[in-house]
Amino acid sequence: MRPAARLRTIAELLPQALSDRQPADRIMQQWGRQNRYAGSKDRRDISDRLFAILRHYGALTGRLGSDDPLLVAMLATHLLTDVALDEIIGMADGSQYGPAPISAADEKTLSHAATTPPSDRADSLSVPAWLLDDIVAQLGDETDAVMQAMLNRAPLDVRANLLRADRNMAQDALLKDDIETAPHATINTALRVQGTAQITMSAAYRDGLVEVQDAGAQAVAQICDAQAFETVMDFCAGAGGKALALTAQMNNKGRLLVHDAIKTRMRHLPERVTRAGAEIIETISPEHLRDFEAQCDLVVVDVPCSGAGRWRRAPETKWRLTAEALTDLHKLQADIVQTAAALVRPNGRLAYITCSLLASENDRQIDKFLEQNQDFEPMESDGPMGQQARHMLHPLNADTDGLFIAMMQRVGGGDGA
Repeated sequence: MRPAARLRTIAELLPQALSDRQPADRIMQQWGRQNRYAGSKDRRDISDRLFAILRHYGALTGRLGSDDPLLVAMLATHLLTDVALDEIIGMADGSQYGPAPISAADEKTLSHAATTPPSDRADSLSVPAWLLDDIVAQLGDETDAVMQAMLNRAPLDVRANLLRADRNMAQDALLKDDIETAPHATINTALRVQGTAQITMSAAYRDGLVEVQDAGAQAVAQICDAQAFETVMDFCAGAGGKALALTAQMNNKGRLLVHDAIKTRMRHLPERVTRAGAEIIETISPEHLRDFEAQCDLVVVDVPCSGAGRWRRAPETKWRLTAEALTDLHKLQADIVQTAAALVRPNGRLAYITCSLLASENDRQIDKFLEQNQDFEPMESDGPMGQQARHMLHPLNADTDGLFIAMMQRVGGGDGA
């Protein structure tokens, strides 16, 4: 594809990525299937540039004073790839596969935008303005630095499955398939993949030595500190990544119960369990939850959330989120943690987890829960930043996605939630 055709394609895909319900990476996969003429390099370049635009979208539209998709794509091509602006404007020549020519006024707008950073704080951080106060309430003085870091492309991490191999063995096994990795500085099961690689095609993956999992998800699993012979409930198990990590912590001894209100989220878990050699995982249906009230030593609740901590990976989600949807998530989170708390035995632990940077989903939810549940109290636990009851992980302090975890202990012999 010619550069002009790539530019036009990006401008055409951008509105769909901003408004569609399906993830942006799936939109790209669908486009690739429907446009076989585009080679692998074309698809990769279009995808990389589209995701870069989504990460920087607030700054780009702030500079332009416009959300015109073609102007946004042209400005991004100049600012994020260092192509000369005159060359980019020349791509809009009305050729068969290129964009139509732009007006003199649009050329002037682009020229001004290219040299004038946005003055608004939210725009400069590429954060929806209505969410900025919520983020500041959680991150405080770190807000600007963290949000700038969130504009970068996310790294690829794998977890060494300690049921099959230690981290050095996993690293050596990946290297046999020419996949180079480096040990994560603070998370002892994590390997950071160098460059791009098809992990799932490697022998190390097929043999269960590694699982694809962000270092932050590995960190919160370690903070949970599941012990051998405990009864542990992964209450919102999803695809089961944390359940597998917890099973390895427990050395396959005890009971690891997995539950998710939407059963289809766990559809791939059986094959992952087999590959990992996890022998203690049991699936619990919603109608059998009552059987485990006040029976669990540890209940892990990774609640549905805005995903603000994953904006590097799914940047389209920050522009799709609405105030109404966030309010609905707040209620859902409160209901879920209240239900999960009933499963914790006296002196047992409750771990509340989000992949969010918003205080309304993190600190404020825990403050409200502790106020309403006097038989729970904060419990300090060890993490990348030392002993704390609440851990806010992010790219700067832990070299991870943004994740929040609060550890609590049920005290006495009360009835709980």
